[in-house]
Amino acid sequence: MTRTIARSAGAAVVLAGLMTLAPTVASAATSVQETRAFLGTTVEKTAASAKRTALQQAYDHAAVYGYAPEGCVTIHLYSVKISFVMYRGEAGIHCTK
Repeated sequence: MTRTIARSAGAAVVLAGLMTLAPTVASAATSVQETRAFLGTTVEKTAASAKRTALQQAYDHAAVYGYAPEGCVTIHLYSVKISFVMYRGEAGIHCTK
């Protein structure tokens, strides 16, 4: 009889311990962050404007999907001369929400 009571008490303690962990596991599952990369490309007359416009385009794409600029990091940003007076700009950002 004493063994049955001891086993029941032990099972109750284990069950109570598991129930205290359940909210922690549930909150960890809801804190998953969503990440995505965005790319912006453009052709402009100066290298600086090509970079600026491409970066703005990438941020605009991110905003469409609900990402705030504060959650974004610039991965690459460059421009390449493609003709006598034209530059191709490209920007890549990685955003988290």
